[in-house]
Amino acid sequence: MNKYLRFSIILIICHVLCCLSLVAADKPGQAYTIYPPNPPNDGILFVDHSPAGRSGHLGHALVEYADGKILAFYPNCSNDNKGHSAVGWMEYKRSKDGGKTWSDPEVLTYSKQLFESGQNGGPESEKFSAFAEKAILTDDGDMVLFFLVCNITTNTVWRRFQIPTYIISKDRGHTWSEPLTVVNERGRVYDARYVDGEILALFFANDNEINFLGNNPDHVYELYASNDGGRSFTKRSQLPFDTEGKSYGTMEQLESGSLVAYIYNRNDEFNMDYVLSDDGGRTWSEVETSHFAKKIRNPQLTRMNGSYFLYGRSGSLGKEKGHMVLYSSSDGLNWDEGVFLRMREHGLGAYSNGLVVGALNPNRKNRLLIQASHAYELSNTNVLHWWIDTP
Repeated sequence: MNKYLRFSIILIICHVLCCLSLVAADKPGQAYTIYPPNPPNDGILFVDHSPAGRSGHLGHALVEYADGKILAFYPNCSNDNKGHSAVGWMEYKRSKDGGKTWSDPEVLTYSKQLFESGQNGGPESEKFSAFAEKAILTDDGDMVLFFLVCNITTNTVWRRFQIPTYIISKDRGHTWSEPLTVVNERGRVYDARYVDGEILALFFANDNEINFLGNNPDHVYELYASNDGGRSFTKRSQLPFDTEGKSYGTMEQLESGSLVAYIYNRNDEFNMDYVLSDDGGRTWSEVETSHFAKKIRNPQLTRMNGSYFLYGRSGSLGKEKGHMVLYSSSDGLNWDEGVFLRMREHGLGAYSNGLVVGALNPNRKNRLLIQASHAYELSNTNVLHWWIDTP
């Protein structure tokens, strides 16, 4: 091969590589790996409800309370309504090695006692259940655990939302306070974050007597803040969403310091509304939308190592519904094509939460732990794990 031809080939190869690099840089997704590899797959079985015919849909609070020490909460519910059931209580497992191994299950006393006693006690009382959806670790080392509370007296699903509660542990989850309230209004705290020494709670003022989707003008999203470690909360703002036909919610602090909050749109599962705040949630931008190629419902959003991950159910309508899907982004606003972590084989599932493990140790590589429900028969669900690593 003469030197001119060889030089021409080298130039062509360099041009192709340059083009590929530009294409990759132009994509919104980030490089990452998933374990177990080659999704969609079976994930890592964390809770097997199948031997007892039990179920566990929503209530997946996760918290790292010390370096490599984790509490992972999950629901233990009946098989009422083919397993799509809110009749039950919360349990948890503890890991002391960064999620490699887990303790035997323990019952969360507050949730179990509420389920067994009802509001007034005795066999004729109303029946309630409480699901731990979010957990916060404060700078003082306290854990704050937020609950969705439902009246299940006449319903076996998550209807009739009550005033949301939370409990605080000062001893790494061994004992907990009496339940406290974020707001004296019925509804649901869809997300909670610890930002710059404050706890921020995203509350949807909808009691779900008619539907969990917004269906009247009073159904608004509000941000509540606590600067005393959860001893009290005050309303900070109302978010400017049009909530008709919309629900769920997730928020995160971007690398810029801004807050972003997303909500689900049942009328368009390919796009979610979002707003931004540059002043800690006191004021918000106009509403914008982000596109999700494989649809999204009940979203969860996590920032890790300069990347953003958003995950949940791939919608509940049309084709390719009900799978567990993961998206990535370089800015938290524009998202890649997504990847299915687990395909739906039976009923509904894919309620989830995530935790950045290693964030308390500057010398530890951060990893994202994703926990999600998956139907093993009808809508009876087990609980699965995946790990996400970035370069």
